[in-house]
Amino acid sequence: MTKEELRELFSDMLSKDMNPMLCDTEVNRYETSIPCGDPTMCSGSCLNTELLPKELLSMHPEFLIKVKGDSMIDAGIVSGDSVRVICDVICHDGDIVLACIDGEYTLKTYCEDEEGQKWLVPQNDNYMPILLDDKPNVRIYGKVMEVVKPMPRVSYRDCMKIIKRAKQLKAKKPKITEKKVEWSIRMIADKVKAGRQWYAPYRALVDKEAIAKDDFSGMCGLVKKVVPNHKYLPTEIELRRRIMGTGF
Repeated sequence: MTKEELRELFSDMLSKDMNPMLCDTEVNRYETSIPCGDPTMCSGSCLNTELLPKELLSMHPEFLIKVKGDSMIDAGIVSGDSVRVICDVICHDGDIVLACIDGEYTLKTYCEDEEGQKWLVPQNDNYMPILLDDKPNVRIYGKVMEVVKPMPRVSYRDCMKIIKRAKQLKAKKPKITEKKVEWSIRMIADKVKAGRQWYAPYRALVDKEAIAKDDFSGMCGLVKKVVPNHKYLPTEIELRRRIMGTGF
């Protein structure tokens, strides 16, 4: 894509009240894994960079790091995700933080209880919270600002299943002709003994896409046109009451 094409794309998005942001700022990405389970040593030291929009970044140091484990699964963070960590900031209750305990790293939720004790809380009932006051060597490096998930690919076969199902549904619903609609109303008219009973034909016509949903006025006009002298012509109020379930 050329710069001109990109500029044109951004202009079109802005005109539709979208807010595109250009990924033009390098952020360090550590090709290692930070545990979401019990604290363990991080492995690997290869450093890479990734471009992010400068609008999303702050004045504090930031980096991306991949996570593993399932202790934060209820917070929507699973193995294979990456988290954007902002350093040197004050953490508050409920913030997800990257902490180091006795040289071992972990990702947990920071929380202080009513007694002022500081905890690292997992978001998975299979894990126990960690009381930081019991740990002499603790450092909280920063808090998670964003979770970056790998983009999955959808197989061609799965796409074709959805397309085939849509085609089958469309084929099952041929549009009913106006003559067929009028013929149906005339056939039903003899069986209608109260205005509210026109609700069933109305629902059938909606299902057949012969009349728009909630077009009570159109239904009343259609019946009056086909059987103008019928003793029990429908009214909008009767049909609306039926759809609201108020009955009579």
